[in-house]
Formats: sequence, structure tokens, C-alpha cells
Amino acid sequence: MTGQQPLVALRQAQEPRVETRRRRPGTHPQLVIGALLVGLVVVTALVSLVWTPYDPEHAGAERLLPPGTEHWLGTDRFGRDVLSQVMAGAQITLLVGLVAVGIAAVVGVPLGVLAGMRGGRLGALLMRGSDILLAFPGLLLAIVLGAVYGAGTVTAMVALGIGSIPAFARVARGGTLQVVRSDYVLAARAANRGELAIAARHVLPNIGGMVMVQCSVNFAIAVLAEAGLSFLGLGTPPPTPSWGRMLQESQQFLGVADHLAIVPGVAIAVAVLGFNLLGDGLRDVFDPRLSAVEPRTAGAEHGALVEPSRSVAEPGALVEPVETQHPSDETEQLTALDIRDLTVRTGSGRPLLSDVSLRVAPGERVGLIGESGSGKTMTALAALGLLPDGVAATGQVRLADVPGNLLDRREQAMARLRGEAMSMVFQEPMTALNPLMRVGRQVAEAMTLHGTTGRTATRRAAELLVEVGLPAGAARRYPHELSGGQRQRVGLAMALANHPAVLVADEPTTALDVTVQRQVLDLMVRLVEDRGAGLLFITHDLAVVSQVCERVVVLLEGVVVEEGPVAEVFAHPRHEYTKRLLAASALEPRLPAAPRDAREPLIRVADVTRTYPSRGDVVHALRGVSLEVQEGQRFGIVGESGSGKSTLLRIVAGLDRPTSGYATSAGVRLGADGVSTGPTSGAGDGDSTGPTSRAGAPGLGDLRAALQVVFQDPYSSLDPRMTVGDIVAEPLLNPANVRAGGPRTASARRDTVREMLDAVGLPLDATERYPHQFSGGQRQRIAIARALVCRPRILVADEPVSALDVSVRRQVLDLLARLADEQALTLLLVSHDLGVVRHVCDHVAVMRDGLIVEQGPTADVYDTPHHEYTRALRDATPLLLR
Repeated sequence: MTGQQPLVALRQAQEPRVETRRRRPGTHPQLVIGALLVGLVVVTALVSLVWTPYDPEHAGAERLLPPGTEHWLGTDRFGRDVLSQVMAGAQITLLVGLVAVGIAAVVGVPLGVLAGMRGGRLGALLMRGSDILLAFPGLLLAIVLGAVYGAGTVTAMVALGIGSIPAFARVARGGTLQVVRSDYVLAARAANRGELAIAARHVLPNIGGMVMVQCSVNFAIAVLAEAGLSFLGLGTPPPTPSWGRMLQESQQFLGVADHLAIVPGVAIAVAVLGFNLLGDGLRDVFDPRLSAVEPRTAGAEHGALVEPSRSVAEPGALVEPVETQHPSDETEQLTALDIRDLTVRTGSGRPLLSDVSLRVAPGERVGLIGESGSGKTMTALAALGLLPDGVAATGQVRLADVPGNLLDRREQAMARLRGEAMSMVFQEPMTALNPLMRVGRQVAEAMTLHGTTGRTATRRAAELLVEVGLPAGAARRYPHELSGGQRQRVGLAMALANHPAVLVADEPTTALDVTVQRQVLDLMVRLVEDRGAGLLFITHDLAVVSQVCERVVVLLEGVVVEEGPVAEVFAHPRHEYTKRLLAASALEPRLPAAPRDAREPLIRVADVTRTYPSRGDVVHALRGVSLEVQEGQRFGIVGESGSGKSTLLRIVAGLDRPTSGYATSAGVRLGADGVSTGPTSGAGDGDSTGPTSRAGAPGLGDLRAALQVVFQDPYSSLDPRMTVGDIVAEPLLNPANVRAGGPRTASARRDTVREMLDAVGLPLDATERYPHQFSGGQRQRIAIARALVCRPRILVADEPVSALDVSVRRQVLDLLARLADEQALTLLLVSHDLGVVRHVCDHVAVMRDGLIVEQGPTADVYDTPHHEYTRALRDATPLLLR
């Protein structure tokens, strides 16, 4: 196997299918207990329709009898059998709860979904109306209606139902807002699914769990409210028994006949508890992500659980480590961090790390590399004493000048070491910082926790922020007021505030643009060198390791398979896994494409601007962008975050409208006034060349058939409650695809889906499984299958590999290139990585601040850039040094 084709033949070994087993019934105890309790109430109500021990409404025995053999639960003040009353009262309980919840759900959920999907003035109007209704609680409303129309069960049910509508509307709106912002809803719109179909197929299933829990909660509230109304004499009228009226009548006999209060009180508690447990259990049962358990894995990073990788050539031998030279005794004496035979297991005994050993000397920079799930982060968390619950570590972890094994220390003792002797920089700076605290205070807090006085810590924090390159006054800003690179600088200042002996950096630049990444890496190296601290740098990017680290440790499935000096390991790797990682990291430039005949471009963007209002100001996302993409061309758009790449992509795909100018995609003109079809020549005057249409109209439907999108995150772009077969088949439901000869029947669509899954290298049984049962690379293959199933002419890929490991990235890029050739696709690829664009595309446009600053053949732009920003991008892109 050559280095030019490192992983094509090993695709199934690298991205193995995640096998699952169904949960046993006993794994949902709350569902079982809730069902038993609710079943008891339901059976009691049904039985009472045909039989009770005594007539529940008429006296037939001595008054206030205690529980006995004749009357098991005693009698009340009128001599009525308490057991018979409780059985008959279950009917009222179920009736009130079901009707009240039914009214609230039937009215509140559609209102909340409509408000969440439409937004704007309509959404605000609907929610303000809900707020007005919220000012009248159900209990108060029942009292008012009872006074007007007379007290009774019907009045109580209607009042409680109306009073609960705002709760359901708010829950539904909150869930809808979260769902409609997801990439899988954007993908559904790209497949020309209407708003009603999106609501039914995507929104309602994904908010169903919330609504189900709300139903159980409101059922319990209705039961308690009915009991309260009956207690006040405003609920079920006598002599019809109800649990609430039984409580009301028992109050004058407390201390004399306590069973009169205890029995209905226990019945109400059982019903309330049962419905709450049932709602929580049903929510979990109907969530496919919780309905299966993944098998054992070697790593637990990022929550990815996959079967161990195996080499096709050497089955079972891939995780065998190669022999490495151990440090000398003199080196050991200089160790800042010493990890020996570290083993981490779950509570069931499944190993996550197996005998991991590594050392970091003072001032040394050690890279810990491996793909997601290899155990990199787990190693760092074990050393810092931050392992999650249910996981235990054995072995030895030692720090310079700290006596004993850190694994033997209690949490209080470890807390004194973290941030002082050893500290960590996390991957995502936005989630690592407190959004409600100014950054200067957060840096100062890292020092005050270890004994520095408040005034000294505040002064030192300001100095540290300046040292890491932040402007004066940054200490008074909140995290959301800083860019991603600035937030990571704050995290670095916090980590180094107490001059730790060891700094652990967990993928610290993965979420940053290449130029910002370069700045942060240079800063980190300089600060570590100035302080003489050891650096354990965790990453999956071998190019970054080659430029930052002196020594490297390769981790696979929780096992160290190779280690040594970076130059030696990368130049002469001995382990097969290391060789594969290195081969996958080298992205060769694409050969120049043959000249194309001059013809009408398939994509044309003419002087497009896009502005967004923001707190009384205007944000200019695009500033007069123009470009042309010929049919069959592989066109790349590169730039950093905020450059306008994704905004331009959405306009080209018809998912957004320009403020001015127009874009033409596959003969469909997209302007500020809507969508039109027809010839595009002469359209530069800004006039519509055809009938304007709204979203979902035929013109846009034709575009959806001709253009499809692959989104950035394979985890958020697939609906978690849809099977893979349904996900991939969704674009086939576009009427324009049916008119163009696409499959018309369900069986034909299934055959087309299976054919497409086979084309992207997935097994045919994937159609019946859910997205969470696949690895990240497999999910992106599913997304590609969904985009290509309707045979589009244009494929738009928005950062399709930025969330993937290097080997999986190489596979997905090669897959895109192969399918583009096989299906004669026009490929529009958006990326922040100039190296990725250089590997895939033959033409590139470089964007910055909403402008195209340079465009041309990829080789020319990369080798001889004319714009200073293009040169900065190229120079900042890390290269693998071997």
C-alpha cells in the first residue's frame, strides 16, 4: 500500500460499525414502577365501574368505623365504605387529569411550535397572549368559573386545562427554538421540505420527550388541584366521591379517625408519583439514543464508543506496541510529570486505558496523539484527578516536588494541586470560562484559590492578560465580548497564573482559525519556555505536533504503541498505526484541471451584499461579492471565521436571501425579492427574470433537486430520532425530484437509498439504525449519501471535515473527490483550511471580512499569492515536518 492511498483499503477497519444491543426491560426501573402505579389507579377505576364492595354514595354501616375485616379501610362520618369511595374516586381523578392535560396539550403545543418556527411579531404576539393567560392560574380560574357557571367536575376540568396552556406553550416553544436552529432542520429545508412537514417530522418528535414529561407533571398538578377544589367545595359535588372531597370531609375528624385522611392522601400520592415516573420513563424509552448500549471501547473521549480498529493485513496485532527506549535514571530524576502503568476501568471492568506510561521533563514539550476514542483526554483527566463518576484508575502518577502517588490522594488534596502544581487548558474556551464573570476576575480567582491576596491577584491578573497579548482593559470584559483566540488566551493566562510545573493542553487550538492557532501556539511555547514548565500537548493534528513538540507519544485504544523524539518517529515510524496517521495527514495538492470551454456558469454570484441588524447596528456579512463557478468545476472558498463563507453558501443554496445583488444556481435566480426561474442573461440590472416565488415554490423546488448541502458537524446535521434510511430518503420526497423521474414509491425509494449507502461505503443494514450508532466519519458518509441520493448537479460542502480525525478526514475528502468524478458534480467546498482546499479544489476564492480578496486557480493562489491575507493564511497553515 502506497502513501498516496493510505486508508482506502482499510476504510472498514478505520471506521468499523458500532454494534449495539437492545436494553433489557429491567433497565428502565422508573418506567416499570410508574407503569405499575398508574396501572393500579387505572384498574381500580375500571373495576369500580362494575363492582365495589359497597355503594360508595349511600350509607350502610356504622359511622367512623376503623379499618377491619368487614370494612377494610373503615367507614366515614356517614357510614359509607372508604374503600368503595376510593375506588369510585379514581374515576374522577383519571377523568380530570386526562381532560385537563388534553385541553392544555392540544392547544398549547401547536401554539408553542408555531411561535417557535415563525418567530417575529406572530411568535411574540402568541407568547404575550400566553403570558396574559398565565396571570390567571388554573386554580384561580376554576374558582372564578365555578362562581359564574357553578361548581362541578366539568368546570374544574376546563379551568385546569385552560390554566395549563401557557406551560405547554412555553415548553413547546423552547424545544422548537432549539430544534429549528439545528443543521438537520436546515438540511430538511435544503431538501425542499415544507414548514408543516418539518414540524411533523423533525420538531414534534424531538420535543416529544419534553411534552411527555410536561403531561405527566400537569396530570399530577390537575389531580392535586382537583383535590384542592373539592377540599374547598368547588370541585366534584357530593355525593359523587372524589379523593379531594374525601380529604375535605376528613379534616374535622383528625385525631379521631385518621384513616379518613390517610387513605385518600396515599391514593393521591400514588397517582402523582406514578404519572411522574411514567412520563420520565416514556421519555427515555422513546429516545433512540437511550434505547441501545454500545459495547466495550478503549477510549471514552468525546463520548464516542467504537469497536477496536484492526489492520486488514495483521488482524488483532495493530495495538501491539513497538519496543521503545526507556529514559535513563538521570532523565527520571528530572521528570516533572511521571505516569507509570496507568490503567483506567469502568465500573463493569471494561478497560479504557491499559498500562499507559509517559514522562514529561521540566521545560520539555511532549505531544500525546491519537484519534478520538484513543484515550488521550482520559489520560490527562486521570493525572489531574478529574475522572468521571463510575471510572477508577490504578497505577502511579507523580509530580516533581510532590510526594506520593497522586492517585492515592483525596479530592481535597488534589484540588490544592490543580491550578498550582499542574494546570490544564481546555479545548473549547467558551465553555471553559464562566459567562457571568469578567475575565480578569476569573484569572484572579485562579490565584486567590491558592492563597494570593485579592488586591495582588487583581493586579497580577491584569499583567497576565497583557502578557498573553490581550489589549489593555480586557480584564473588565466578559467572555462573549472576546473572540475565540482571545478567550483561549484568557484560558492560558488562568492556567499559568500560579507558575505550574506541568501544563496540560487538551486540543487547545482545534476550535481556532489557522492564523489564530499559529499565534496561540507560538504564545504557549514561549510562555512555557520562559517558566521552564513541562507541556503535555494533546491533539490529533500531527502537523501541529511536528512544529510544537520535541517528543511524541502515540496512543491507540488506550495503549501506548510508539513514542520517541518527534523527528525520529515522524521520519521513521515503526508502528503500522503511526504510519497510517502520517500518511493520512499528508494532503497532496490536486493536479491542475484541464481548461474548460467557455460557457454559461452553473453558479453566478453578482455583487451580493448581506447585512444583519444587531443591537441597533448593522453587521455587514457580505460586501459586494461576485464569483462564477463553471459546471464540473471544484471550487473552494477559504477564509477564517466571520469572513462570510457560510453566509455566501446559504445564499447560493437558497437558504438565505441577499440584501442586494443576486445569485444564480442551476438556472434559478436568487435575489432579495425571492426566487425566480428562467434565463439569467441580462439579469445584472437587478430586475427579476421570471415570476417571483416564496420558499417551497416550484423555482426553489427545482433548485433543491439540483443542489444539495453537506453540513459541517456530522453530529448535529442528522436528526437523532430518524433512522438512517429515512434521513437519506428525505430529499427524494421533493416533488421536483419526482417530476424529474425520481423514485415514486416507498419501495423504489428504499432501493435508491440502499444503492447510495453502498456507494459511500456503508452497510445495507444501516438503513434501520440511528445516527448515534455510527462513528463521526460514518455519520458524515450518511450526510453525503443524503445530499447525493437525488443526483444533484451541484454539491455544496460547508467545512465537511473540520470535526473529523485526520485519517477519517482523508477518507471523506477522497470519497467526495471520487463521487464528484463519478457523478460529474460541480463541487463548492467551504473551508478555513487552505490545505484541504488545495487537496480537493482546482479553483479557490479567498474571503476576508465579507470580501473576496483573491481568487484563481488553486495552485497559482497557493504558490504565488498576491494578497497579504492569502500569504498569511498559507504561512499559518501547519505543515507536517518529517
